[in-house]
Amino acid sequence: MFTTKTLSAFSSVLVLWANCCSSQELKDIPPCNHPIFCDGPVLEAVQMAELFSDSKTFVDMTLKENSDVVLAAFDELEDTDISTMETFVAEYFEGPNLEFDDFEPPDWKASPLFLEKINDPSYRKWAEELHSLWFTLGRKIKRDVENSGDLYSMIYVDDYFVVPGGRFREFFYWDTYWIIKGLLLSEMYDTVRGMLRNWGTLIDSYGKILNGNRVYFENRSQPPYFIPSVLEFYKATEDRAFLAEMLPLMEREYAFWMDERPVFIQGNETQKVHTLNQFNVRMGMPRPESYREDKETTGTLSEDEAAVLYAEIASACESGWDFSSRWLGPGDGPSLSTMRTSKIIPVDLNSVLCAAERAMIQFYGVMGNTDKVIAYSLALEARIEAVNAVLWDKDRGVWLDFDLETLTRRDVFAASNISPLWARCFVEDIDGVITEYERRSLAYLQGLGVLEYAGGVPSTLVESGQQWDFPNVWPPLMEMTIQAIDGINSDEARKTALDLAANWTRTNWKKYDESGVMYEKYNCFDGTPGSGGEYEVQDGFGWTNGVILTLLDKYGEVLDNPYTMNDGSLSVTTGTTLPIGLFFISTLLSL
Repeated sequence: MFTTKTLSAFSSVLVLWANCCSSQELKDIPPCNHPIFCDGPVLEAVQMAELFSDSKTFVDMTLKENSDVVLAAFDELEDTDISTMETFVAEYFEGPNLEFDDFEPPDWKASPLFLEKINDPSYRKWAEELHSLWFTLGRKIKRDVENSGDLYSMIYVDDYFVVPGGRFREFFYWDTYWIIKGLLLSEMYDTVRGMLRNWGTLIDSYGKILNGNRVYFENRSQPPYFIPSVLEFYKATEDRAFLAEMLPLMEREYAFWMDERPVFIQGNETQKVHTLNQFNVRMGMPRPESYREDKETTGTLSEDEAAVLYAEIASACESGWDFSSRWLGPGDGPSLSTMRTSKIIPVDLNSVLCAAERAMIQFYGVMGNTDKVIAYSLALEARIEAVNAVLWDKDRGVWLDFDLETLTRRDVFAASNISPLWARCFVEDIDGVITEYERRSLAYLQGLGVLEYAGGVPSTLVESGQQWDFPNVWPPLMEMTIQAIDGINSDEARKTALDLAANWTRTNWKKYDESGVMYEKYNCFDGTPGSGGEYEVQDGFGWTNGVILTLLDKYGEVLDNPYTMNDGSLSVTTGTTLPIGLFFISTLLSL
């Protein structure tokens, strides 16, 4: 059903958005259906006993006996204190990380061609090492997970895949887009083909791609990068047969977002109904992988109120930005108890869907299906119109998230604000002349000074303590920002994109040189590892590696590493980036 509100602050339009469930209905919707890893007394007792510093550890473990046996043994316990639960878990659970077989991808090669484009020796050596990390981050699920699925939270898929790293022992949906970009540069086409088929397995089983291949992610997805990922694969391989195999799956993925996550906005003056999309997960219980944390967040709420908040928290996880002030209520340092993700129309989600619609036009053009080309052309045209009618702010000169409760655009910086530039989700000039959207968006970034941080563009300027806020910089947002600015047809924009790429590459290399580790996020001031949120910063790291390889492929011919001599032999280990003049002086003094 849909509810209607009058939007006095938005030119007297009507907003209709999907409300699937009342709070009473929500509280009966679990995250998934496994009797131990989704909900129930064992999950509650173990997680509330706080046996593990990271709640995800428990739900990633493996049962030693089937779930009926474990539940029966739990029912016999006289107490659920910490000591009892430690003994119980040791007797009936093992792991984590027991789901995998040893496997080496046969399509890995020592010297992919892109390495030849990297002129700086230290960057080339770094790229070679990141290329080798696909072995470390690769996984092949053993057959027992398929045959004895009750023992595992892992969802079986046939093909080899690459994980983010650290606590993330499964593949994650939107992370995989940047991992795939890196794998394609590594010429691991069979690996990417298998990873896309793994996504197809989830679509066949669940009607969507899950947040990751764990049962406890069953009720939520993540930003829909499946179609853009197939586009990257097709550009690299021109494999028409595989494209034909993927098209029905891409149709179903697109249909999920259009059928399950729509928002409809109707103008009183034109009666034009715009369709946009949002993150809006339907479940009314704690996330199994963060069970204790969610219980603490909802501690004083009624059961109905808690169910609504659990759904909002899960919706934030579906966004990939878990967590950020983008989804929180007003105030300084608002808590997670103010989460309101489903009340926001996000710029970035609609930009990704815009890119998906554009890709589907290309795909059906290749396949010669004129009817589908027309259908997706109309969908793309409608989305561009909706994005710019609802999300473009003429006063600020940028796109902004739209708040369905306050009936206004949220006038706060987020790196996602310029994602329509990345997706080209605006009416472009046919002669390549810079549009108002491009000119003003670049001016917006310059005016805020967010392009000037030594460690990269922060995700927001709100210092909330959440990991998707200031001062953290996230690799996928950096790559999208660089690509968005580089797409503006001006020397100034291209120079700005190159400077951002050079700075990001330099600071990532410096931290890798010091630690031997790539991190999931970094600090915008100095490129040190990021912080905040529910868990410690993780290393590995899949999308970080993919972004760096992408940037080295594009800019490697012109990038020089200021921390090394031309032969790659001199390493500067100062704690801050040296201005280029001081760098040369220090180098001369050391000779």
